[in-house]
Amino acid sequence: MPIYEFFCTKCQKEFEIMRRMTSIDDPAPCPTCGAPGEREVSVFASKVNFYIKPPAKGAYRKTDGS
Repeated sequence: MPIYEFFCTKCQKEFEIMRRMTSIDDPAPCPTCGAPGEREVSVFASKVNFYIKPPAKGAYRKTDGS
């Protein structure tokens, strides 16, 4: 099962949930406050010659409410 990243606009926290792909659009309650979280765009690393290569730029996160 894939891990999806979410952001809670109420308490400004990121959290991850492992769920089936068929449940991708189901609401994800924040584990801290219970408010529904917004699904984030995940950034992934790749392997180069058996070493993990992190992304060159930081992840895109909407933390300013926009």
